Amino acid sequence: QVRLAQRTAGPPTAPPRPMDGIEASEVPEEASLLEYEELCNEVLELQAELRAGKIEVQQLRLRLSASTSSAEATPAPRPAALPAVLEEPRAQELQRLFKWLAGTVDLSESEIFDVGFEVPIGGRRVHLHRVVQWPLSLAGLHLTAPLEHREPLGNLLASTRSTGKVDTAALLHFLAGWDLIAGEVAASGVAEPSVLLSHRDSTQGILVAAWPTREALQVSRACSSSLRLGERVEVEYDGQMYPGVLHAVDAQGMASIRCDVDPPGVMTVTPLSRVHRIVGCQDVAEISVSAAVNDLPDEVRPGTPRMHRRTRSSAL
Repeated sequence: QVRLAQRTAGPPTAPPRPMDGIEASEVPEEASLLEYEELCNEVLELQAELRAGKIEVQQLRLRLSASTSSAEATPAPRPAALPAVLEEPRAQELQRLFKWLAGTVDLSESEIFDVGFEVPIGGRRVHLHRVVQWPLSLAGLHLTAPLEHREPLGNLLASTRSTGKVDTAALLHFLAGWDLIAGEVAASGVAEPSVLLSHRDSTQGILVAAWPTREALQVSRACSSSLRLGERVEVEYDGQMYPGVLHAVDAQGMASIRCDVDPPGVMTVTPLSRVHRIVGCQDVAEISVSAAVNDLPDEVRPGTPRMHRRTRSSAL
């Protein structure tokens, strides 16, 4: 009302110029100038808001473009490098061995049996007890491993065959505790080439060779069956023969000998293949070998005094 009074009091004022989109003819002649002015002000405010919105959109587009360029300029993280030990020659040899085994082994056909022999190869001595054995496609060769390695070794060879690569974790495991040794196995008096994976901290080993087989072991045990309990024998250790008395033979072909150099109550336990009759000695007694009795511990075996048992590695 004040603004209207001031305008009417002064010289005639031209009506406000219609804004875009509003024709002067559309304004009723009797409409209040104040209402018309308010409409014009609303149009101006909306136009200002529209311009501000457009500016904000442009700013957001600039920020998005800048962040995208920065992301493209940042290099993607590189995969973690493999341990340097996998580049060493022995690691490459192990990989070649496992790939070769994976391509030649028949995992669908396995056999479990007791060996009971100590195998010297390349300066290492491996005790083969209860083993699992798979045939290889090469005539006469077998892969022989301790029975407890049946599942992990079989899985490793199966995965290597399917992927063409040796599992890195398994390869690092063998590198940390096993040595690859090439040598010969003397079976039936004939030296044959062999490959041995020998554990560093035990007498376990994984053998690739033509020996042992169930048939060869049966022949060997038949030749040794002429030994009688109580008979004077010799046991070979590190190229030296030690005389004693054959005390027991278990079902796994392990012989217990009371060596002359041993103190009372101590037995030497060794594979029967390393026990030989002393030529010219008389039998002390003729006792039939009973596997069921010999499998019992010394503490409960009938007719056997209590005594300590020890392996050949600690016997002499």
